Amino acid sequence: MQMLAIGKSESHQNNQREMSTFLLADTLNLPQMSKVLRIRFVLVILLWSWQHDAFPKDPGKISGTLLLDDTWERKVFLSLVESFEKEFTFSNSFILATTELDSLGNFEIPLENVSTDWSMLRLHVVKKGFAPKYLVIGSNEENYVLIIAKRDSEIRLFNTEGMPVFENKVIEGAPYMETFDYISRLAEYPNAIDYESSLVEKEFIEDVVAEKLKAVADTSSNPLVSLYALYKTDFLSDYQKDPDFYKAYLAKMKNESDSYFDPFRRQFPISNSFPWILVLTITLVGTLFLVGLYISHKRKPKLGKLSVQERRILDLLQQGMSNQEISDACNIELSTTKSHVGSIYSKLKIKSRKQALDIKIK
Repeated sequence: MQMLAIGKSESHQNNQREMSTFLLADTLNLPQMSKVLRIRFVLVILLWSWQHDAFPKDPGKISGTLLLDDTWERKVFLSLVESFEKEFTFSNSFILATTELDSLGNFEIPLENVSTDWSMLRLHVVKKGFAPKYLVIGSNEENYVLIIAKRDSEIRLFNTEGMPVFENKVIEGAPYMETFDYISRLAEYPNAIDYESSLVEKEFIEDVVAEKLKAVADTSSNPLVSLYALYKTDFLSDYQKDPDFYKAYLAKMKNESDSYFDPFRRQFPISNSFPWILVLTITLVGTLFLVGLYISHKRKPKLGKLSVQERRILDLLQQGMSNQEISDACNIELSTTKSHVGSIYSKLKIKSRKQALDIKIK
């Protein structure tokens, strides 16, 4: 049925392309159509064809057959795992879709509510009498399976009788899930070994596993599967030992921006924008300081141009003395005093006694 549906879809798309090609060729052969009108018609046909190919494809689905005993509800729940940090977090609000199992255990869940970008999804079943948010992590009662998919994915899922229900699952239509499952098994390997109290052996095995996971991350073609491999390591600790790997990895994944890569990227002291912001900030502050210093210097009166007598007279002006009082205090003619005051105004570029009061002599 799946192959038939896909075949029909491809046949329909081919027919539409053939029709647009036929219309385009037929239009170009109409002798009575003006050149301008012919060009317009051709553009309309090409635009229609482009829009048809550019629009998102119809949503895909996850379907298959689940063999469950009578202790399980006949329902399958599909939920979103928003980030790898929330892999083991769950609530009803995360559920994207629910479907019923038929009498043979067949099910089908459309992916219309899933992003067009890669996402981590959780498909789970619950025991009778339990709420949909019932999730068992680990143990023989584990009731979920993680799947990497996007809106147009076509995935088939099957299981065999036994516990846990997804222990011997088979996934079709998503070859990258083999790598995903390998990552999960590899990450659990250090915990499955009896080290006989040998911490050295344990650390050695963990380092070997971490290097293998990094190799998987570096070679996986699926970005989320790649990132998942690193999340199964102590990447922050490993960054201190091998920063070049993570710098290269982040550079390679620079175009990946979503709820999975963004939190991962923020955990590293690596940013292309930060040094530039710091440099620009320092430059701006330094420029403003120099401009202020220059303006202050320009505004500062050049007292060095004043003679000793003029400095004394300026001091008396600032004490509020009149020209006559200054003349008496300095024992000089009134006309000489006025001449000195005029010279002071000219040298300091001021026009009144009020401005003279604001000048600092010392």
